[in-house]
Amino acid sequence: MTRVALLCVVCAAVGCGDLDVVTNTYSTMADARAAGAVDRGWLPAFVPDGAHDIREAHDEGGSGRRWGLFSFAPEDTPTLRQSLGAASGFEGWAVDAPPRIEWWPVALRGALQPDRLASTGLLGYRVPADGLAVGVNWNQRRAYYWTLLTVVANKPKREAPRTGGGGGAPPQTD
Repeated sequence: MTRVALLCVVCAAVGCGDLDVVTNTYSTMADARAAGAVDRGWLPAFVPDGAHDIREAHDEGGSGRRWGLFSFAPEDTPTLRQSLGAASGFEGWAVDAPPRIEWWPVALRGALQPDRLASTGLLGYRVPADGLAVGVNWNQRRAYYWTLLTVVANKPKREAPRTGGGGGAPPQTD
């Protein structure tokens, strides 16, 4: 009987993890702005105005973790490319998406496998100003973003956002 009780406690603890994670869906970026998702920091500034089919999740428990995905219009491609800068790959990256975010892709959970992601057409980008990683499939015009974790000694570690910047745009050079 004690084994059954212990099993119930363990299952409840695992199943109730990340209860502070809230998810939202928006048809367009205009809808997301009207709902305050950008002002509250749930959607990063680099998400283009033409973005649609937007899903975001954020941890209201104080960790600042975020996950999101969106599709973008062909005309938003140049601006998004400029905002993200040069591709950096997925080597050493991890994603701690809670299981309750059912729309988050399986390939973007846990320690990432760069070769596997490359075969899906995803390219990886860092947005240090926001502490985010971004995966973009330019052919499908679909992007995913999440709080950047790097794997150190086989354990994921969160990278803090850099201060003094914003939006992740590369510095201007003359």
